[in-house]
Amino acid sequence: MKNVVHKTVAFLAVILLNSCLGEATDKLKNAKETVSNTTTLIKQVHKVENRIEILKNEASLTNEELKTWLPKTIDNLERSGFKVGSTGYANVASVEGTYGSKDQGRRLKVVVMDGAGPTGSIMMAGLGMASKLDMEEENENKHQKTVTINGIKAMQTYHKKRFETGLQFVHDDRFGVMINGIQMQPEETWAMVEKLNLKKLTELAQ
Repeated sequence: MKNVVHKTVAFLAVILLNSCLGEATDKLKNAKETVSNTTTLIKQVHKVENRIEILKNEASLTNEELKTWLPKTIDNLERSGFKVGSTGYANVASVEGTYGSKDQGRRLKVVVMDGAGPTGSIMMAGLGMASKLDMEEENENKHQKTVTINGIKAMQTYHKKRFETGLQFVHDDRFGVMINGIQMQPEETWAMVEKLNLKKLTELAQ
């Protein structure tokens, strides 16, 4: 963390020495934003360090327990398939469900990973930091930003041309949740999140 701060200070020094007054003013403003983001990042690191220590010593749910949680239907979408333990992370319990409508229009993919255990706790720390930092970016293809909906802070990505919404967040500081809504705008995808019984995940972990 000290290296990050030192690099930021050095960056400010270079700007002041090599820019004219007008350019320095604009660049200094951007640099201050960088410092602010760095400070936010440092605060997040301190928070997740404590959470990692707690999670790494907790017992993870089994793939079968996660499978029992996975709903067979979400709103009017029926489950067309599922996978357990297939996220590619060693020793991390996970479940993935795919859902679709009979007319093959809207489709939904739900992935949940348990962040308990040595490997899962580190993975969840990274996922949590990514979704909690405030950011927004937009171009002709997509609009990505952090949002807070119904108390859930998430990274939301809307692919304009594909008409597809992706959500990524951490539930109860433990479960990594990734939602992908095909032929769905953000509002429609969040409506699907409300149909998931995420509280049951917390109950299963108790």
